[in-house]
Amino acid sequence: MQRFSELFFEAMDDALREVFGESAYDLIYKSVETRASLKGGEFGGKIEVFYAHLEKLLGSESARIIQATSLKRLCLKLQREYEEVEKYFSVLDELYEIKFRLLAPSLKEESSACN
Repeated sequence: MQRFSELFFEAMDDALREVFGESAYDLIYKSVETRASLKGGEFGGKIEVFYAHLEKLLGSESARIIQATSLKRLCLKLQREYEEVEKYFSVLDELYEIKFRLLAPSLKEESSACN
């Protein structure tokens, strides 16, 4: 679980920097820390809280861009191929699937964003 939290934090961190640049990145993190009461290392363990705050702060479209970008980054960190998530799949569902795979590496599922 700690490995997933670290990887998720790194992926989200990279995605926010890539999409918004350093100045906006700093403002977003300060907002998440103060308003959502989350520190950087806690993002991976509280994905729903983090994404809910991002959506309130940035709007749903921008939050979805960050979600998709962070999912791609997470797949790269896991050295897995990224496939576009179909519209009816939630990005959070995909993150939970990746987290589950890290916790139970012997179990395999065919329909994942990371293959």
